[in-house]
Amino acid sequence: MEDIWDESASVPFWGRMGQLQKLSDLVGRCVETVTESESSREIVLETWLVLDYAVRDLVVSGYELAKFCQEDFDLRYVLLPKSFEALLQLLEQTISYQSSLSQEPNLSDDYSAHDYPPYIRSSYGFLKYLAENYGDISDRLEEIEAEYFAERHPELVEQIEQGYQFYSMPREEGFERLPSGWLEVVSDLGDNWFGHARRLNKARNKAAHSYDTSAIAKAFGIAGPKTVDMVRAECLELLKKLLGITSSAISPGKSGEAAQPIARLCEKPASQSRDKP
Repeated sequence: MEDIWDESASVPFWGRMGQLQKLSDLVGRCVETVTESESSREIVLETWLVLDYAVRDLVVSGYELAKFCQEDFDLRYVLLPKSFEALLQLLEQTISYQSSLSQEPNLSDDYSAHDYPPYIRSSYGFLKYLAENYGDISDRLEEIEAEYFAERHPELVEQIEQGYQFYSMPREEGFERLPSGWLEVVSDLGDNWFGHARRLNKARNKAAHSYDTSAIAKAFGIAGPKTVDMVRAECLELLKKLLGITSSAISPGKSGEAAQPIARLCEKPASQSRDKP
C-alpha cells in the first residue's frame, strides 16, 4: 500500500484503515489493467470507475456515513447522485460551504432560546406532548442532574459547579462543521483537480457508448497514430493528478497475470445502474 500513494501529493482520502486498504487494492488493479489493456475503451472506463469510487468514498466519509455502508446497501451508490457530474458538484458545494463557516458551531435556525431541550430526540407526538405539558423541562433536567450528582457522586459536585458537563447533553445544539481532518484533505482539491476529473468524465461518456478508438481518444483531444498508447499515458497521468499515486506505481503488470477489472471489485449493488452521461 505504501508503494502506491505519493506522500508529497494530495491524496483525496479521509477514513479508516480498512477503507484505505480497499481503495489501494482498487487503484492497484486499475493501474494493472490500464497498463496491460490494448483497448482504449477499457482503459478509460477502468480509470473512471476507480475515480468514481474514490470520490464517493470521500464524500460519505466527510459526512461520516461510511460506517453505514454495507455491500448490499452501499450509501455511496444508494444515497449519492448517480451522475458523476452531480457528484462533483455536491463535493464542490460541500467544500465551498463548509470552508465559509466559522470555526465555532453556529446555533441553527431549527432551535430557539425557548426550545425544549434539543438533546431530547423522539417522535413528533412525544415532543409535542413535552412542549405542551413540560415547558420548563430544560430547567428541571438540570436540577435533576444536580440532584443526582449531589446524592450519588458528591465528589464530582465541585467540578459540575465549575461548568464541567459529564453527560453529552449540550445546553444548545447547533450546526456542526464536518470533521476538520476531512476539510483539510479536500482543501487541496482546487479548480485544476475538478477540471481533470471532468475531462476524464467526458472521455468516459464517449467510451460508455462507443468502441471507436479514435472517437474515445478525441474526447481527450488526442489524434494520430498509437492512440491507444496515448490514451493509456493520459489515463495514467490523470490517476497521478487525481488520486495522488506515485510514478513508481505505474509500471507494467506481472507477465502472465490477467488484471481483474475494477468493475468486478467495486462493491456496488447489482441493482444500481451505471453513471449516465
